[in-house]
Amino acid sequence: MAKRKGNGFEPDGLTIAYKELGTMHIDEFAQALLADIQALKEIYNVHYVKNPRLRIHVTNEYGEEYDVRRPVGGRIFYMDTHHYRPACKDYEL
Repeated sequence: MAKRKGNGFEPDGLTIAYKELGTMHIDEFAQALLADIQALKEIYNVHYVKNPRLRIHVTNEYGEEYDVRRPVGGRIFYMDTHHYRPACKDYEL
């Protein structure tokens, strides 16, 4: 929830905008995302994040919206991460 500060609101979290880059290949987006994560670590001294979320607008090479579908059909609107986090990281083992 946004916090009230002075005459305006202070949004929760941090937004990184890629709109200026226009339509780009997913590999180029991955490189931009990794470069920004590295900048957060090195320039802004960020070491941990909580509840991150990434929203992307999927298009074809011409910038026309594209529906993301499961291999067996049907659209998807939400995807849980495919990153595996070992359970031992939840404990001090």
